[in-house]
Amino acid sequence: MGKASSAKKVARAARAGGRVSSGQPRSVLFPSVLTLVILLGVALVVYARDDRRNDDLGGVPQLGDHIHQAFAVNACGQFLQDIPEFESPIGIHTHGDGVIHLHPFSQLGVGANATLDRYIEDARDDGGLEIELSNTKLEYLGETYEEDDTECEGIDDPVLRVAYWEDVQDEASDPEVVTGDFGDLRLTDDGAGITIFYGDEDGDIPKPPNAEQLSELGAADGGQVPDEEGNTTTTAPGDPSATTSTSAVTGEPSEPTTTVPAETTTTAAP
Repeated sequence: MGKASSAKKVARAARAGGRVSSGQPRSVLFPSVLTLVILLGVALVVYARDDRRNDDLGGVPQLGDHIHQAFAVNACGQFLQDIPEFESPIGIHTHGDGVIHLHPFSQLGVGANATLDRYIEDARDDGGLEIELSNTKLEYLGETYEEDDTECEGIDDPVLRVAYWEDVQDEASDPEVVTGDFGDLRLTDDGAGITIFYGDEDGDIPKPPNAEQLSELGAADGGQVPDEEGNTTTTAPGDPSATTSTSAVTGEPSEPTTTVPAETTTTAAP
């Protein structure tokens, strides 16, 4: 009798346990908390990235700024031809004078957007010039210089580097030399200098040839200053009354306008 009673108790406990485990709903608390943590983490990352980007776009240069930097390319010990003149609706351009002229017309040219990559991209897209720069290869006006492929006489294993002088006219200044991520180089310093260099990895990188004339070349630039709405006006060459405007929103130039001088009357002195 005792054995039967014990067996029945075991059977009832087993059935009860089965009913509880099969009928009780599974907890959703942990998956819900995990999902919430993931969503919050993603939101914080996106916010931090956008906040940092906004801060970067608030840096130099801004609409209305005028920045000039000497620029040159040196390959196998020789300076190459200056980048030919081209215009850009963004405002980062050159007059073929060995100088990068930064006069941002839109948000595409301000703060963190003003980079060496932006200048090269505008030269290629707006100027139609054959220019491309990567960590190991430079395509420049029909010539290609690539590590492990392009040789330089008297130089073993030439490499691609970029030197940046914050004040290129300071004879005592030393450049910052980078060996990769060249396109990310920020163009923030007025009076700076840049030399893209393909040659001896331990050799000194020379300053751009126009470094000494940078102040004069920058001063000779007419410049384009945005109005209160961010539009810029430039006097057309040869016609002081003809002007063109560029929208700060679209970056596109508008139709030229002509200003007719007001009629004046001269009265002879008595």
